[in-house]
Order: sequence, then C-alpha cells, then structure tokens
Amino acid sequence: MRRRTITVSDEHEDDFGVASRHVNQRVVDETYPYIRRNPLWRLASTLLYYVIGPIPVWLISKMYGMKIVNRSAIRKAGGCYAYANHTHWTDVLIPYLLAFPKRAYIVAGPTAVSVPVAKHLVPMVGGIPLNETVAGKAHFRQALDRAVQRGGLVAIFPEAHVWPYFNGIRDFSSASFTYPVRCSSPVVGYVVTYRRRRWLTMRPPRPTVTVGEPILPETWAGEPDPKQLLRDKVFQFMSETARTKKSYAWVNYTKLDGPAPGHGGSISG
Repeated sequence: MRRRTITVSDEHEDDFGVASRHVNQRVVDETYPYIRRNPLWRLASTLLYYVIGPIPVWLISKMYGMKIVNRSAIRKAGGCYAYANHTHWTDVLIPYLLAFPKRAYIVAGPTAVSVPVAKHLVPMVGGIPLNETVAGKAHFRQALDRAVQRGGLVAIFPEAHVWPYFNGIRDFSSASFTYPVRCSSPVVGYVVTYRRRRWLTMRPPRPTVTVGEPILPETWAGEPDPKQLLRDKVFQFMSETARTKKSYAWVNYTKLDGPAPGHGGSISG
C-alpha cells in the first residue's frame, strides 16, 4: 500500500492536525475561569470524568490496539508533570489512562476551547488552555500548581503541534519545564511509538505508550539551569525509546531542503 507523504517546511511551526485548520481560535485572557466553583459544574465534571468517561476511553484504546508499558511509574511519581510526543488525536486519552483513578490534566492550545460544545467539555475532563495575557498567565500557572498539588498528572506536549504517526522525536525547547521547576514537582516522560501490524498491514499501526521513570526534584536541586537539564533528560529518554522500539513509519515525512526533520527515529521507516 502506498503510504502518505507529508512535506515539512518548519519542524517547530508546522501543524498537521485537522482541528487547527478548521477552527477560529478564541483569545484566552485573564477572564478565563481556570478554577470553577459552581457546584453544578463540578458535579457534571465529576460525572463526566468518573462515570461516563472510563468505558469509551477504554474501548477506544482497545480499538486502536494501544499498549502501555511501565504505567506504575505514574503511581510512583504521584502529582507530576508528564511530557510526551504528539502524533495522534488519541494522545489526549493517554493521560487519562495513565492517571486514572487520579485526575489527569492536559495543557492545551486555544483551539481546544474554541468550539461551542468542546469549550464546556474540555475543562470538565481536565483541559487547561494556555493564556495570552500577563495576568492570565499567572492564573494559568496557579491552575497547574493546584492540579499537581492535588496529586494529579499534568500532561504537556512540548512539540506543540500534531504530526500524525511521526516515528521520531522533534526538537522542543525547555520553556515548558519551568512549571515543574517552580513548584518542585516530579517529571515523567512518556513516548508513543508504533507497531506495524502482522496482518491487515493496510491498516494504521498500533501504538505503544512507554513511560519513563520519574525524575525527582532532588536530582536537579542546585543546578544552574534545571529546566534545561529536565528538557535534555526527557528528550534523551524519548529519542532513545523511539529508536530502540523501532517505531514504524506509517507516514513519510520529507523536507525539501536541509536536514530531515525529527530526532531519535527514522523519517520514512
């Protein structure tokens, strides 16, 4: 079967996600209510997360053939920040599967709260949108701190944009690692790699989620630039995992000039 080919122009800015091309993003500012105190809203959030959500999330993971390796590392970490690559829409389900029955939260872009119905459901199931104002960013950081202090998992996709089925790890900055540093929270990296099907090879490959061991705050205490240290450790784990797992390239990524995009995995398998 002829595989899809995607041409890359900018490793850091190109976004091949479907939603990003069809949604007019709202402006998330200091008026966004990160902490909801309405009892009816909180009840609806609890019902959606703990009663309605588990069965469809589990069924979708089985439908895609998802396998999770070393999930116990999340339990050992407790409240933590988790960093992962971003290659499929089901990425938003993985934090839920890793953390349950604890709460999982996902740092999301404004797109996640720009669709009429989704803007209500996303925060109910743990979506925390990035803010665009100085005052709003302070509220955003407070929401993250609160989630971790309550024992939750806060998931961040440092690559920022979706590259469907990409089998390597793209370069990312250390900026998002300021969050665990400022509140001395454990950090966990996890990687989605792809297994080629033995039968029905015309269908997309199956995902494997590999969770790394927690990086504890005492390991970066006293470091001159702890956020860069954390970034490098997580990036190394993700790259080595993608390489050693031999993540299958269902989609070919090419670049017209310059080096091929991605780190830690092949571009065209």
